[in-house]
Amino acid sequence: MVHKIHIPVMGICYTADTPIRVAHLGITSVISLVDDGLLEEYRMAYAERLGLDLGSPQTTRIGRIRSYLDFIADEVERKFTRLCACRFDGGSDKDLYFLMLPLDSRLRVEYDGIFAKTGLARIAAEAALTEKMEPGEIQANIMVGLNHEEAAFDAVRGFAASKVAGALVLSAGVNLSVFEEIAKCKDFYRTGTRPPKKKIILKVSDYRSALVQGRYLAKKGLEVYEYRIESGVNCGGHAFFESKKLLLDVVREFVEKRKELFENTRSMIAKFADSCDAGDNDATVPVQGILPPPSPARITAQGGLCAPEDIAQVLSLGIDGVGVGTPFLLVPQATSVDKETRRLLASAKSEDVCISHASPLGIPFVNLQTSTAARICEQKIQEYFAPESEKSGSPELKPGFPCRQHYLCQNIPGFDHPVCMASREYVMHRLAEIDALEKEDLEACKMHPYNADVEQSQPVVHEKISQEFDSLESSIRRKYDKLRRVTLSRECICRFLGNAGREEIREKSPSLHYQPECVAVARGSQPARTREPVTICPNPDIGYFDREYTLLEMMQHLYGTGKRLTPKDKPSAFEVEERLLKNALL
Repeated sequence: MVHKIHIPVMGICYTADTPIRVAHLGITSVISLVDDGLLEEYRMAYAERLGLDLGSPQTTRIGRIRSYLDFIADEVERKFTRLCACRFDGGSDKDLYFLMLPLDSRLRVEYDGIFAKTGLARIAAEAALTEKMEPGEIQANIMVGLNHEEAAFDAVRGFAASKVAGALVLSAGVNLSVFEEIAKCKDFYRTGTRPPKKKIILKVSDYRSALVQGRYLAKKGLEVYEYRIESGVNCGGHAFFESKKLLLDVVREFVEKRKELFENTRSMIAKFADSCDAGDNDATVPVQGILPPPSPARITAQGGLCAPEDIAQVLSLGIDGVGVGTPFLLVPQATSVDKETRRLLASAKSEDVCISHASPLGIPFVNLQTSTAARICEQKIQEYFAPESEKSGSPELKPGFPCRQHYLCQNIPGFDHPVCMASREYVMHRLAEIDALEKEDLEACKMHPYNADVEQSQPVVHEKISQEFDSLESSIRRKYDKLRRVTLSRECICRFLGNAGREEIREKSPSLHYQPECVAVARGSQPARTREPVTICPNPDIGYFDREYTLLEMMQHLYGTGKRLTPKDKPSAFEVEERLLKNALL
């Protein structure tokens, strides 16, 4: 990799086509494979925009994922080939490729040196430098814990069947069944003739998790290409407070134990390979001649690293790279965000980002409270608690949301089928359940022994007991109103985290049927479309970025080679993380 900075997966849509935007410029990025239907929408939109014949829409999850990844790989190769054919003139995209590199990069030093040459020496230097160019890697993220209707399995199968020679990032828990599925694909193994064509990256929050998962994969003969350490609380989206470990402490532990981790897993892969060669392994192995890795896995870190000094501090510990997400949401050259949502991001303050109950998984969710989805949830809450005479009766403000995609459905007591906790079905059931529990507690309160003697008591005592009863009753009602607010605040994130991408597709390609939407509405051939709610979940650092930026501006800011985009007195990522953890423990 030419860069020490990569763009990690963000939401469902925000990095869905980022490789097309930045991979030819040498920047690695990660696509989410959660919503295969959305990926098909992107593929069809690009086909229309570029005038390509990509065939009929795919009808299976595996087919949609494979076809989209194949398209991404072809498009990155096409753009990179065209880029390499350009001349160095100081202002081309080929120059941009090198201008975004840190000043001490070997390629950047060579690039700066070619302008001192002339004639044949200049031509030779340019050709030699062009030969050293390589595109950023295409990586794909699977949330292994989300395997409703084998979604995670199909994502593995679609990635394995694609022509992408990149990495599969496994996040959101441990699912040994997904590891078993990966072990069926020969491209994930290192053999005597080649390194793995498709690599494995584990996203982890602590060393112990990395060791357990790395050892399990090693028992199958599979190596981990990279351990991607992520702050549990400072990445935006779902927040995990359980580990109570700070990013810098985890990074230091990984660096100290890197050799131990390598030797431990390498010996297990070697043992597995020997057993296969001897015919002692009963498991079906898709490839022969498995070899252990020759060197330790890469180590990278991410989580709130938005300032050059934070990035430099983490890299100084001896890791191989960092992931930077949130600031790129304001870089149209890098991420897929509609205009309205990008405007909300640019005007957001740090206090607009807070830990919420928006996730239907019941996990704390770092969320932008000014997003359209968050505002709709707040309107639903206001509608629910309004007096009957003031309710609007709007169907859009009914509790819960229609469950269209079912990605976050879970087995929940009281239902004979998996349901999502943001769905209208669950929310209505839960609100009725809360009503029943509240009624039961209020009845128990009225049956308290002291209530029987209230009427016979002295006036002063009577008043005191009445006040205590009213206080207890109010406390019970507050308790259950809080539960109602939590229930009503859940957002349909498996849909809403992709809606910014859908909105941008419609802005750039108003109709997938080759008819501009405004024309179709005017002709009456289709109704006016209602904008769908958008959930977006940056970390609090979004408050320090207040406009759209070019890709060059952002990369030079992060490397500290250009104009600084954040105030010098901005709290460091590590201070923010420590504060978030302390607040969670209070």
